[in-house]
Amino acid sequence: MIPQEDSEISLEELSSRIELLVQLAYPSRMIDYAKMILRELKEINVDAVYIVDQPRPSLKLIGKGYRGVILKARWKNNIVAGKILRIDSGISSLVREAEMMKIVNSLEIGPLLFDYSEHVILMEYIQGIDLDKWLEKLSQDDVYLMKEVLESILIQTRKLDCISLDHGELSNARRHIIVREGLHPTILDFGKARISRKPKNVTSIVSYLTYGPHHNKILSMLGVKDLPVLVLKKYKENPCEENFKNILSELNLTNNCLYR
Repeated sequence: MIPQEDSEISLEELSSRIELLVQLAYPSRMIDYAKMILRELKEINVDAVYIVDQPRPSLKLIGKGYRGVILKARWKNNIVAGKILRIDSGISSLVREAEMMKIVNSLEIGPLLFDYSEHVILMEYIQGIDLDKWLEKLSQDDVYLMKEVLESILIQTRKLDCISLDHGELSNARRHIIVREGLHPTILDFGKARISRKPKNVTSIVSYLTYGPHHNKILSMLGVKDLPVLVLKKYKENPCEENFKNILSELNLTNNCLYR
């Protein structure tokens, strides 16, 4: 199959291409909602969006979720990702998600937030492979690569726990972590993030790694025979630095000198 090539369309041209414009109102194609989204894209200085021509002209969507769809766009001469609130999402605004992104960005976590409006978020365009597929492709000789990525993920989730911000969906990390070139895992989608007295980021990701679809491969490559049940329980009861380091130790993730 020949890959489709993306092409740009300015917002001015988009406004006159009704068959494309209505796609901004996913999934209903309501023209009034689409026009509102177009107006907000203009207000936050989006220059153009990308389209694909096959099998028929359509907006270039790089992701779909329960709350929004992600399109590829150009903003200030940069390729960016634009999250648009689905008309059937059940929430009225993306502002709260943008505010969560501001917080995690201060910890160097997540895609960079560039700008936002009531129904649109402009963020860094992340290219890579989702964690699930990345793990699937690893060979038994890639232990160091696995350790580097998993330790980075655990450190990021620890930072979130330390500020009491719970991502809310990391028990299914497959959809929410992308491994970028250079072994840089990026946590995505803070739509359900919230401030919580008992955040579960570390425990959720450890559960995914030790019980998820690739747990046998992960544990075998890490040389872990016994699940870290006791240290995980201790961390749940007291999420202190020592108990977090004990989790790393139980998973044999303490030799990469990444933890700071």
